Amino acid sequence: MLIFSFQLTGDLFSQKLNPETTEYRYWIFFKDKGDYKPGDILTPGSEGYNIAKAELTEKALWRRSKVLAPEMVVNYNDIPVKQEYIDAIVKLGLTPHAVSKWFNGVSIKAKKDKLDEIKKLPFVEKIEGVGFLEFVKVTPSGKAVNELDKYYSAKTKLDYGYSYWQNEQINVPRLHDFGVTGYGVTVGMCDDGFNWRKHEALMTRNVKGEYDWIFKDDSVQYQTQPNQMPGDSYDQDGHGTSTMSTLGGYFPGQLIGPAFDVEFYLSKTEAGASETPVEEDFWLEGVEWMESQGVEVISSSLIYKPFDLPNNQYTYKDMNGKTTVIVRAADLAAKLGVVVVNSMGNEYQTTPPSIVSPPDGENVIAVGAVDSAGRIAYFSSNGPTSDGRIKPDIVAMGVDVYAAASYSFTYDTAGYSYVSGTSFSGPLTAGVCALILSVHPELTPLQVLEALKMTANKKDSPGNVYGWGLINAYNAALYYGMIISNKPEITEVGENQSISISVLSNNSVVPESVKMFYSMNGGEFTERQMVLTEKSGENNSGKYTATVPFDVRSENVKFYFKASDDKDSRTAPFGAPGRFFYFDQETKKLVIY
Repeated sequence: MLIFSFQLTGDLFSQKLNPETTEYRYWIFFKDKGDYKPGDILTPGSEGYNIAKAELTEKALWRRSKVLAPEMVVNYNDIPVKQEYIDAIVKLGLTPHAVSKWFNGVSIKAKKDKLDEIKKLPFVEKIEGVGFLEFVKVTPSGKAVNELDKYYSAKTKLDYGYSYWQNEQINVPRLHDFGVTGYGVTVGMCDDGFNWRKHEALMTRNVKGEYDWIFKDDSVQYQTQPNQMPGDSYDQDGHGTSTMSTLGGYFPGQLIGPAFDVEFYLSKTEAGASETPVEEDFWLEGVEWMESQGVEVISSSLIYKPFDLPNNQYTYKDMNGKTTVIVRAADLAAKLGVVVVNSMGNEYQTTPPSIVSPPDGENVIAVGAVDSAGRIAYFSSNGPTSDGRIKPDIVAMGVDVYAAASYSFTYDTAGYSYVSGTSFSGPLTAGVCALILSVHPELTPLQVLEALKMTANKKDSPGNVYGWGLINAYNAALYYGMIISNKPEITEVGENQSISISVLSNNSVVPESVKMFYSMNGGEFTERQMVLTEKSGENNSGKYTATVPFDVRSENVKFYFKASDDKDSRTAPFGAPGRFFYFDQETKKLVIY
């Protein structure tokens, strides 16, 4: 079989539960945060403002500024949960499993009679059951390696190896050929774990942070520690390793993901050792943390579907984008400027619809799966949502996707396999979202979604099987106008350096407008004309190059680019000359300031 999911086995699900004596997971929501009340506007410089702002990076603040009024960029939701409230829950003999500052609450495990004690606490607002997420396990599909899958990579500048078709189908290589690789974008992922340090396609990727929300440590790969009971299962990090490689792996000749130049934040939110569905509270913690770090795209392959549990019986009518905690969290992340991409689920095409959560979210990009011929995968879930909205939003390849296999169970740093599931169409799409944001960082989540939909192949007749259709990365990147690649190519030319960038447009590029601007030793910017050296079409799109008689990698040089077509003009990086490129002398890497 191509896929299989956790089955509901064991005493917990095979016998009727007694709600009076069984422990369930609950969210305990508080009325306020001590001195700070819901709806409070935090004044810059005030104690509350400073406490809240300390939780956020500069990149998070900038991303939020795209979608929030200035007075709301730092707000009440950013203030941590009041510790005295948490301590009071602990005094009742309960252990908080997760803490949410967005929803101002903690999750605990308790018997029903304990809830009466909790309700008596004066600061408790309400109690809700913790929902459960299905984690879709994936096995190798059984497809044999076909050398033809590598052969066609000769058409492109990069050697995609066996991952060529999953990229070609959504028109990614055309962007890669002109230097659009996701550089400068920060991506967060929630999954079972990521063994990125022991795989050739991942060990060189730029991981900025990682956290295990189950055992509360900073390792997201398989591990067995004394404080972990039960410990991780042997395949704990298998799924996440594969999804991460699908989005942003890089090993020429084997596998290249759409957005291999992004920065990663990784959240381990699924306990693989259990055969029960996993709790949504770990996912919520991971998303809150990654948002505060400044991630611009979140890729998740976890879903919630209705389970017959006495304390939380969600049904199809609840798949309305407003009910489950996980979709409320996903929606809030999107309203903070994060592009949230979630796999549609592998619940098959059914009546009533098999839509799950958080793909039911209005602001969540729900991704279905197709095969290499563009036909819907038999397992891909369908919509609409219970309130009548079309889902999925779009589709990408989810059948026989070539991905990295974790060292934890292959004992091979170069292990790969073909895998299937919407778990992989989701990361492919998230990678394309990162490509779009790398050249149009000013876009909001809704604008990114519009670019995907309006350039997909069924945009004129969307429906609840394919959504708006198969995505097209190149056309989506150009949907909001001309783009400039934001990772300059630097080559040595004798004693000089050749600096190249790509300018692409659906309109006519004005060649004389394409210029490099550089500053040395803090001086004024000087302009240098760039020349079209490699065409893309007949409208002056392509690679432009300038030669300079100095090393742009020295510590005293900063530079940016500017270009125009017959309708618009842009700079790279976006916001120049206030922002510019320079080489960090400590890391020896090009950065955007």
